[in-house]
Amino acid sequence: MIELCMDFYKKYAAFNERLMLGDKLFMDRSAKGCRVGGRQTGDSRPVNFPRIGIYAGEGASHSWLWFVDMFDRMGFHDLVFLDATAIQREALAGIDVLAVSGGDTFAVAKALGPAGAGSLFKFISAGGMYIGSCAGAYLVMNSSKPGLNDFNFSAVKITNLSKALPNCRLLPHKFAMSYGCDYIFHPVREAVRLKTTVHSPCGVQGEFQAPLYGGPAMIAPDEAQVLATYEGFSPKTVFLVDEKFAYETLVGKAAALRSALGKGCLYLCGPHFEHPRFPAANAFLAEAIYWDNQYPAARQQTADCDLPLSEAESRSLLKDIKREVSNARISASSIELRPVRWLIGAKYYEPEKIMVFLQALWRRLTYLEKRGFLKATAERSSLLRRYAKETTALMRQLKQQVDQACDTCGAAENLFGLLQRFAITFLEMYFQTARTHI
Repeated sequence: MIELCMDFYKKYAAFNERLMLGDKLFMDRSAKGCRVGGRQTGDSRPVNFPRIGIYAGEGASHSWLWFVDMFDRMGFHDLVFLDATAIQREALAGIDVLAVSGGDTFAVAKALGPAGAGSLFKFISAGGMYIGSCAGAYLVMNSSKPGLNDFNFSAVKITNLSKALPNCRLLPHKFAMSYGCDYIFHPVREAVRLKTTVHSPCGVQGEFQAPLYGGPAMIAPDEAQVLATYEGFSPKTVFLVDEKFAYETLVGKAAALRSALGKGCLYLCGPHFEHPRFPAANAFLAEAIYWDNQYPAARQQTADCDLPLSEAESRSLLKDIKREVSNARISASSIELRPVRWLIGAKYYEPEKIMVFLQALWRRLTYLEKRGFLKATAERSSLLRRYAKETTALMRQLKQQVDQACDTCGAAENLFGLLQRFAITFLEMYFQTARTHI
């Protein structure tokens, strides 16, 4: 297994703080791994502090918050949250890396449309870096399907595609989805074993784990580099098909690859390398960003920031948010284990995913309280208070409907949409505040 020191996240946070302060750092790769330092050697590359866009628009599931957690822990604090409209309007021109996580691939493609596809192609071709996990990986693979064929950026083939579905042993609602006359099926879920190749960002061959929640097993085109392969399964792997069939579908196939496009590149990952409980997979992505972000967008500073609120107004706003999020968490925890789920678009959502959003807010409140002030406009403050109150009210309504065995699909869909907006607005404030001490 790839071994990481316990202060891996702190190490990257320290590197990123130095970069934001204007220090020059360089990365070397060798058979012994990656090294970041202040001395340039013949084969080293300069490390550029990235502005990272995270897609959190239509079609995105809760898993974009995993990218948030990973980047936050490693000090990648210059984050921008993008929806389809922003991408269509050339918002990618000001960022270096775009991260697209899980969700409904067809919904993302439909929301972006040809204009979004054109903006994305232009961004990558000019030197941008695209990181796609799960749905984000499927999105940019060559396809003949209307809508998806606007995003034919990499000629990757997948092995979890079949005209006839294999027998499903568990979780039929998570097992497969139609893809024209074929089906994309998911042989396993949860943690799987992966193995890096000589092309991996860390330069060292070794095993590590990452969770698989519907992502592809890939066959790379000749022009792409396989960075990691599926090596096997873990004690936590859940088999949705016969184990032998799962082995044949996954093991030895590409779990992560790099595909060039113009001056830029695409990193496509089947498993969720960004999941915050898998540090070796997180390191894989961090080192990829340091190594391949070689065409930083022309800019003099990090993303625009709001002016700071007074300490009194900051305390008042945090108190209001904390009260409502606490109330919403109480209601959410009471239905977390209830046997209910909601089909929203092409994806099923369970009650536990509500808590993912609420925890993303709750965990960051203590840090903001210690800062003593917030970066937020009066408009953002008002919006956050409104979203917080609406979240509590809608969460209580959903709980009541679950308790009464009513139809809850409408309330759940409204709640997840609200949680998405609330989280984005809150996190924009959080990262603006986090950057101000630099």
